[in-house]
Amino acid sequence: MSKLTLIVLLCLACGATAAVGQTTDLLLSEYVEGSGNNKALEIYNGTEDVINLGGYTIERFSNGATTSTSIALDAVDLGPGDAFVIVNTLSDAGLLALGDQANANINFNGDDAVVLMFGGTVVIDSFGRVGEDPGSFWSCSEGDTANHTLRRLSSICSGDTTPDDPFDPCDEWTFAPVDTFSGLGNHIADCGAVSDDLYRSWGSLKADFR
Repeated sequence: MSKLTLIVLLCLACGATAAVGQTTDLLLSEYVEGSGNNKALEIYNGTEDVINLGGYTIERFSNGATTSTSIALDAVDLGPGDAFVIVNTLSDAGLLALGDQANANINFNGDDAVVLMFGGTVVIDSFGRVGEDPGSFWSCSEGDTANHTLRRLSSICSGDTTPDDPFDPCDEWTFAPVDTFSGLGNHIADCGAVSDDLYRSWGSLKADFR
């Protein structure tokens, strides 16, 4: 085999290589609605980029409201495959120890929607249904959103960017008993491979908004 032929074959192989499977953006990956003030949210970076959280907020919509309480995330760099945990400032010591940030406004109940937003206008992900008061919680066959820890399925690779659409927690979440904190701060997304010719990185997508 000539050197030229070998080079051509190598180039063709490179072009056919698939990129590592990734999420399209940040995800809300765990929701803790525990006893008392034990409340927390986990945010997962499944992209290929380091993401600074300074441009992101958690918007809490209480009891069917359409206006929110805004909670700014700390301007820290979140690496690929890492998770960031924000907890209520009055959570039990064990939960506080798992938090990367504490804020008194992380005080949702099972009937409050939360939205992860970028730049004040771009919806990245959501939990619950904005504008709907479900009573005490949203429910499905596996459980409900009050007094449970919910974890995002590993097969979920993009956020719910329509926060007022119908919400069935069984579609994308698994349930654990109240005050379950084990595993908080860790998440795995099994998103498969993304073809190089179709894949755009988080960095290139965010550049569209600059």
